[in-house]
Amino acid sequence: MKLAVISLLAGAASIAAPPVFAAESAAIPQQAPLFQGLSLSAGADYSSGDYGGTAKTNIFVAPISITDKVGDWRFSASIPYLRISGPGGVVIGPDGRPLPGVPGATGTRSGFGDLSLAATASLPSDMLGGFAVDLTGRVKLPTSRSSEHLGTGKTDFSMNADISYPIGDWVPFVDIGYRIPGRPSGIDLKNSVTASIGTSYAMGHTVFIVSYDYGQASSPLAKDAQEVFGAVSAPIAGKVNATLYGIGGLSDGSPAYEAGLLFTLKLN
Repeated sequence: MKLAVISLLAGAASIAAPPVFAAESAAIPQQAPLFQGLSLSAGADYSSGDYGGTAKTNIFVAPISITDKVGDWRFSASIPYLRISGPGGVVIGPDGRPLPGVPGATGTRSGFGDLSLAATASLPSDMLGGFAVDLTGRVKLPTSRSSEHLGTGKTDFSMNADISYPIGDWVPFVDIGYRIPGRPSGIDLKNSVTASIGTSYAMGHTVFIVSYDYGQASSPLAKDAQEVFGAVSAPIAGKVNATLYGIGGLSDGSPAYEAGLLFTLKLN
């Protein structure tokens, strides 16, 4: 369940200039007035994998996000509805993946997950030799029901630096992140890094995205995640944008496969 990617795509949505994942700030017109870049997103995501174990964990996610762009800043809030079916001792960790070694998390559980709040600052590209740089800070609040084991019950923090450089219709990008999880009782979690490298390609109002993503495990009981990500995003009607994406796992820390569809409505 790649909630960070889902949230980023939702926040970047624009009909006039569709999202380009990590380089969306270079493509979206600047809008200074408050609530003039407001958008609402919802979708569905399904993933399945054994994560190095002997039994599969299946996760269905229905994310809901609201995003506003004000000048060089973008603010977003998102919350997912989750349904998890898997072996005992699995809970959603700070990286959005199943976290082993948690007592009491058994069978099938469902409910709303943790609330995620983010703020992104886009640095002026004309001062950076044409490079687009986005700096994002995110906090994940423990709003899920503890009895359902849909989160760790603690507040998590993360920060990302996203760097891209437009070359015609292509926008290569790299993203470096750092996660700081809360410290729940009885669960050994550690700070971890993430990294992505990829590119987007614009064909009219349709944007194609592909990347390789790495995520260091946040628990010594879990494995590092390595995966490939691909997406296509395009306007489908009026102010509605659709993003279809898929993920293929390359390591035990990733799902075997993941797919999702996201709809974004531009409110003004």
